Amino acid sequence: MRNNFAKQNSSYQNHSLLATIILILSVVALLIGYVWRVNVLTRRQCYTELSVATREATEELENNFRNDRVNLRMLASVIAEEGSLDYLKISNYLSIYNVNSLISNVGILTPENTCIQLRGAEISADGIMNYSEEILRGEHISSLQPSLTNANSLVIRSFMPIRKSGKTIGLLYSEMSPSNIARAWSPSIYNGTCTFCIINRETGEFLVNNWNREIRNLSELESTSLMESILAGKTAFREMKAETGESMYLSYMPMELENWEILVSVSESEVFASTRNVQKAMLWFLGGECALLIVYLLFMLHINHRSVISVKKQANIDVLTGLQNRNEYEAYCQKIQNHTKDLVCIYLDANGLHEINNTKGHLAGDQMLRYIADTLKVQFGENEVYRIGGDEFVVFQQKKTQQEIERALQHVHEEIERNTYHVSSGFCIGTQESLLKDIIKTAEVRMYEEKRKYYEKIGQSVRNNIKEKES
Repeated sequence: MRNNFAKQNSSYQNHSLLATIILILSVVALLIGYVWRVNVLTRRQCYTELSVATREATEELENNFRNDRVNLRMLASVIAEEGSLDYLKISNYLSIYNVNSLISNVGILTPENTCIQLRGAEISADGIMNYSEEILRGEHISSLQPSLTNANSLVIRSFMPIRKSGKTIGLLYSEMSPSNIARAWSPSIYNGTCTFCIINRETGEFLVNNWNREIRNLSELESTSLMESILAGKTAFREMKAETGESMYLSYMPMELENWEILVSVSESEVFASTRNVQKAMLWFLGGECALLIVYLLFMLHINHRSVISVKKQANIDVLTGLQNRNEYEAYCQKIQNHTKDLVCIYLDANGLHEINNTKGHLAGDQMLRYIADTLKVQFGENEVYRIGGDEFVVFQQKKTQQEIERALQHVHEEIERNTYHVSSGFCIGTQESLLKDIIKTAEVRMYEEKRKYYEKIGQSVRNNIKEKES
């Protein structure tokens, strides 16, 4: 029954541990799932916001370029009325042009390939612009060209033909530096940390680049698919790794004004900045929950261990005397059956238990057994004594001489008889060749021999008492 109870209890504890582990894994899975879901939604939001921002940047920049063209067209018409490009007269006209934060300079490219500037004297454009090539393109916006005053500085020029009587007499232009164009649009999303680029799809050249200034052409990108997508004039959103190892989110679309593509980018750290605190809180919560559940699991393991020990103790300890019972006795015999050299087996049996039970009651008999058990514990140690039957006890000792065992048993008998109880005992010392069962059997036989002598003595005393009464 005890073994069945132990098995049932162990099964219950195992199920409890399994349930706890499943609970821990479930909480972890739910929180990981929640964080993953937040990341997915944040990426979707990033796609939407970047797409809107790209469209806004495209519209704002195109409006700036269109307004500049309108202004250039009006000024070209006024200059055309003069009929000539006299420097002194034209310089006055140029001064009325609205030079602003986007437009850094304005000038006229003459057929002689010289430039009449708003700021500075008439200057040769050789090696910088070519009137014959520019005039063929008509009204247009150039790619990056060197500045007239600083060859190391690049500008973008918007050209407007000056026509007189159907004939082009010069090219009016405005200059815009890439840095001014970059400052012309300020994103409102992600705390203004977005960057944007303008790319010439014909050449792959970065006209404006406040994303990564080291990249000057699409061909320098590691992502071939990104390059092909931009050159094809597609509208798309994608993620790519920067040289720093951080992910960048990109949104790009073609501009209508020129054969250009505008690209808006933001770093992953900025995208998830708004959710970082939530994720940290969830991670702290996850860590706290896991810690609590782990503590609970350890507590359950501790309780399980104690329960197993308790159940094992109940299964292997005699309830009445506290000694190890027959289950533990048989387990010990199985363990030492091949180690019988110098093994001492002492077999003891309580005398008169039946009579005490019949005359004084079972409580008195139980008291006798407990007293005998306590005496054996004190003499031999509780881990060496077994109660294997109603009134039978077995003691195992290691490497004790016959004299030591005899003195120990004499002390046991004296102590037990001091309380008017009696036991019979027998012992056997094993050798290397001895079988355990033979050692135990010999000790038992000797115990029964002593018991027989005890009862013969008791019987003789009874007969002597009867004869005394008769006489």
